[in-house]
Amino acid sequence: MLKKLALLLLLAVPVLADEGMWMPQQMPHLADSLQKLGFKIDPARFSDLTGDPLGAVVLIPGCTASFVSPDGLIVTNHHCAFGSIQHNSTPQRDLITNGFLAKTREEELPAAPGTKVWVTTNIEDVTKRMTENIDARTPDAGRARTLDRREKELVAECEKPGGLRCSVSSFFEGSQYLRTTRMELTDVRLVYAPAEAIGNFGGDIDNFEWPRHVGDFSFYRAYQNGKPYKPAHWLKLATSGVNEGDPVMVIGYPGRTFRYKTADEVRNYQEFVYPVNIRYFSEALKMMEDAGKNDKDAKIKNASRIESFANSLKNYQSVSEGFAKDHIFEARVAREEQMNTTMRSRNTTLDDIAAANHEKLRTRERDLILDWLPRAQMVGQAFNIARVATERPKKDIDRLARYQEREWPSLLQSSVRAQRTLELHSDRAILGTFLNEAAKLPADQRIKPIDDAVAAAASVNALLDRLYGSTKVASQEERAKMLNESTAQLRARNDAMVDFALSLLPLLNAREERDMAWSGAMIRLRPRYFELLRNMSGNAPIYPDANSTLRITFGRIAGYRPKDATWYTPQTTLRGVVEKEKGEEPFASPKTLLDAAKDPNSMVGHQDPDLKDVPVNFLSTCDTTGGNSGSPTLNANGELVGLLFDGNYESIDADFLFHEADTRSIHVDTQYMLWIMDAVDHADHLMKELGVR
Repeated sequence: MLKKLALLLLLAVPVLADEGMWMPQQMPHLADSLQKLGFKIDPARFSDLTGDPLGAVVLIPGCTASFVSPDGLIVTNHHCAFGSIQHNSTPQRDLITNGFLAKTREEELPAAPGTKVWVTTNIEDVTKRMTENIDARTPDAGRARTLDRREKELVAECEKPGGLRCSVSSFFEGSQYLRTTRMELTDVRLVYAPAEAIGNFGGDIDNFEWPRHVGDFSFYRAYQNGKPYKPAHWLKLATSGVNEGDPVMVIGYPGRTFRYKTADEVRNYQEFVYPVNIRYFSEALKMMEDAGKNDKDAKIKNASRIESFANSLKNYQSVSEGFAKDHIFEARVAREEQMNTTMRSRNTTLDDIAAANHEKLRTRERDLILDWLPRAQMVGQAFNIARVATERPKKDIDRLARYQEREWPSLLQSSVRAQRTLELHSDRAILGTFLNEAAKLPADQRIKPIDDAVAAAASVNALLDRLYGSTKVASQEERAKMLNESTAQLRARNDAMVDFALSLLPLLNAREERDMAWSGAMIRLRPRYFELLRNMSGNAPIYPDANSTLRITFGRIAGYRPKDATWYTPQTTLRGVVEKEKGEEPFASPKTLLDAAKDPNSMVGHQDPDLKDVPVNFLSTCDTTGGNSGSPTLNANGELVGLLFDGNYESIDADFLFHEADTRSIHVDTQYMLWIMDAVDHADHLMKELGVR
């Protein structure tokens, strides 16, 4: 097995292509490609996790970030820090609208509870320890339990010294397992965030669109033992900007891609997953927006959820369109026909995968409703309370991974963080929507605890009255107590919301058992499927699907043609910000920005000589996805020239199928960041810390 895996890595032979989210250990094999693109930095440096520049790149919840000073200053996207901006905002001190700048270290604000910085220090192959001595005759559920237990043991062993966060991830469709060790920094503070009208200029209208004109950046600082953390490496800002054709590289933690899904799996995404989620996101988003129309407190509480839901909705809409536009299902069918041709006979692996998926998808409508119920935050918090209580009596290794003891502090922090985002009016409306959806389920997918609860209350509205009127889950103090109580203690409370969550647990447990059998089948089948793909690909590069582990992607600054007779150039400028200005959201820049834009002196030192203006955003051909937000963009010398924050609308379905002609990543130019810091917010002390003043 290990010899085969070594061969997989070696098959990543150098080619001049932009597709690929490459593992650090694969980079030396891509040296020729990097050289042809024009990179001057030694490719070997990109396989050194603790060296420069990889040692400066860090993981934060949901995003990527990077150290940019010897005193623990961290840069990431504005939308990645939005939860912390919102957490520190009130109607009286609206940091979302007005932005925030700490002029001294003492003025820096605590980030939202649960905000952490993880610095990757080691990646090791644990394939043998995960897969050895598993009998081929072991039932699928037993196989999944064995691997689950081994993963927990490997994580516990790794984290034993303390101060570390470890994980075991599957690569190449379960053909390889790597254990990642990360140092965990828990004291994180908000340093600087521009006004939302800069950090989210254009709002949802411009989201995933080009041209863009947004200053999507913010700064945190990491502390250790009460003092600024001293990273071994930090990125240096480039002294000049980028131009069309320049090579760039993105280092980050892409979330998930689906490029190795089968045709049968793609059909389920196209016919069910995306259309239904689009409807659910649309309805929930409208409820939250309506709640804030005449209530500023509700608007602030729902701000981060609205941004997240709107982003997800547009993502789902784009991918849904892409299924038809780019013929993704048909491409999968063609690939699988080619696989059978290569094998010179029909292989049963695809049929076996389809059969396992068919069994799992029998209850897909019910399961999706169960997945959406916790998006009503009161239910989500109640689920966590009920789950911790039922899992606590077990040995830690036998608990569900997300409810092991290592997760208890995070669950408490999530509970604390929820208090600033808990808006009961829209929360009730969202839950009501899914209670009504449950009533539409076919007979063989009914959710009996919901049916019984609605029947006992006589109507959905009456049930909602009881759930929200006879509970203390809305109290942060009470939630903290409940997270430490037994199931018997919780039942003795007669708390309607907690009792509702407890009533659903048997169904969720049964689902866990079914999912365990499906997972075991995939563990058995997916490596065989990937072997077929590898045989078919010959000597073509092979990279694994994204799975939130450190990846490197490279390309060039380049425009694209979105439709006939239209060509998008790859850079936007400050002039475009002013041209979009309408004086009302989402195109309402702060007066300080508009005044500075009129002053030619403000642009001195920030103006691009070719553009004759301050560059704002740029496009690259780098292959990225969600989770890459905040990823540093480096030039040929390994210097920071931008932050990735988005992809263009045409490329979002690249999670399923990469298409080189119009797949583009969108970055905020560091020159625009510095102009905002200099001319608009006067963050002179931070510019000095960054080494540019």
